[in-house]
Amino acid sequence: MDNKEAVKRLLLLLNRYKKTIIAIVCCLFISTGLNLCVPLISQRIMDNGFIGGNKKLLIELVLASMVIYTINSLIDIIKEKKRVDISAKIQYFLSEQSFSHLMKLRINYFNNTNYAETLNNINTDINQMTSIADSSVFFVVTQAFSMAGGIIGLFIIDFKMTVLVLLFIPIKCVVMKYFAKKQKQIMDEFIQRNQEYARWFGDTVGGVREVKLFHIFDKKHQEFTYNQNNIIEKQKQMNMLSQWNMIIDNIMVQLLSTLLYILGANLVFDLQLSVGSVFAFITYSAYVTGPISAILNIGYLLSGIIPSTKRYYAFMELEEETDTEKTADLCLNDLKMKQVSFAYEKDKYILKGIDILFAKGSKTAIIGRNGSGKTTIINLLIRMYEPENGKILLGTENISDLSLSEYRDMVSVVSQQIYLFNDTIRNNICLYKQIDDTVIEEACKDSGLEDFIKEVSLDYVVGQNGAMLSGGQKQKIALARALVYDKPIIIFDEATSNTDAYSEKQINKLLNTKLKEKTVIVITHRKEILSKVDQIVVLKEGVVDGIGTYDELIGKNDELNIMMEKAD
Repeated sequence: MDNKEAVKRLLLLLNRYKKTIIAIVCCLFISTGLNLCVPLISQRIMDNGFIGGNKKLLIELVLASMVIYTINSLIDIIKEKKRVDISAKIQYFLSEQSFSHLMKLRINYFNNTNYAETLNNINTDINQMTSIADSSVFFVVTQAFSMAGGIIGLFIIDFKMTVLVLLFIPIKCVVMKYFAKKQKQIMDEFIQRNQEYARWFGDTVGGVREVKLFHIFDKKHQEFTYNQNNIIEKQKQMNMLSQWNMIIDNIMVQLLSTLLYILGANLVFDLQLSVGSVFAFITYSAYVTGPISAILNIGYLLSGIIPSTKRYYAFMELEEETDTEKTADLCLNDLKMKQVSFAYEKDKYILKGIDILFAKGSKTAIIGRNGSGKTTIINLLIRMYEPENGKILLGTENISDLSLSEYRDMVSVVSQQIYLFNDTIRNNICLYKQIDDTVIEEACKDSGLEDFIKEVSLDYVVGQNGAMLSGGQKQKIALARALVYDKPIIIFDEATSNTDAYSEKQINKLLNTKLKEKTVIVITHRKEILSKVDQIVVLKEGVVDGIGTYDELIGKNDELNIMMEKAD
């Protein structure tokens, strides 16, 4: 995305609030018109009031100035209320849009993502983009009106002095452009360094256990110092650049005012201008030269907004999970993988030509060494990934052609790596579904969680990702969740790895009771389960090395024999 496209996207954000913006511009136009009257009133106060000695007129003009000030203040309140409303709506729109997109992204995005970096980038970009509705942007519109009116006022008072002011404009433009260009360069570097720090921070906090165990705090602190100093250095440069910008702007304005006072004094002494006219002229000159900074500072402002806009929309263009509008009354049916191949990286296939039939209501175990593709098969079955080649069928329907939400409503996964929200046990089991406590308690009994629930209750808060629980307790919650949702396909992904002997017996018992009519797929090396399933699928280096019952394969399949020896 180039700068032009980024600006176009920003304007489209504002276009959603066209009527409100028109109302704000009208307020600005009225306010500017009233402000342009002030120098002329001040001229008459000086010439006709003080110097002319007209006390009544002086009081009337002072009161008129007060009325203009009051009206302008009321207009400013109305304008600011509407502007703040636009800013808040844009912020919510961008936040909601990015959150929804994040939840729909393909799972491989999260495999390579630092969450702290993602959050920092999104928040930074949204804050920068929201500033398109800042008062400074609308202030530029006011200044443009003010500049046009100021030039008219200058010509009305004196042509010669007006030429001097107009000659000053290009000089100020050159200086302001230099600062805007420099600001953009520093802002780009600041965003980059901030992004690097967020990535480092997330990585370090994620590895805090290793930091403690291996006593590498000092090294990490050095890295912190290095990263923070990089960011702070850029912040200092931006702050100093802004200060230099302001100082040079003030010096240039003061220089112009000095020249105007000298030239105006000569005209007053030659009786070509009144004292009030000189003061009015200098006020109008400020209306003309002041907006130059504001107008050119749009580039200064955009230098921070545009990089964030590009990064935000680059994030928004990341590929989401594919879905379809097709709906169907899905029911339990045969699940079949036909010549399925999959690669995380191009030409590096994890799975090659997989053919597996998971018959309706059958119990299937998948075994294999680490890296053989077991979990990848599970991720394909739950549509976290799409096959590179081949297809997966539910009955006669390709699961890629089915509604994603409807298909996933058929599948429960009890995983070794279950994630628990920082909420109660009840809410982690139900996940926003209204379920009667008796059903939850029965599921807790069947999953082996009953004794723990008696100790702490269903309202026990588990901590972030179940930090207050053991690995076995987390997996029992995952099993209870699968039982209360009662979906027709149940997948156990190494779900017995952290369970005790009693819990394992519970799971074995469930295969012949609560799960008897369901299609069950389990990744396990436990002989007790392997001996009871309908079929075992043996994987070796991404291909099916054998399919059959435990009795059919044991002693005949080398891969199964090796896995059983390791399990023993």
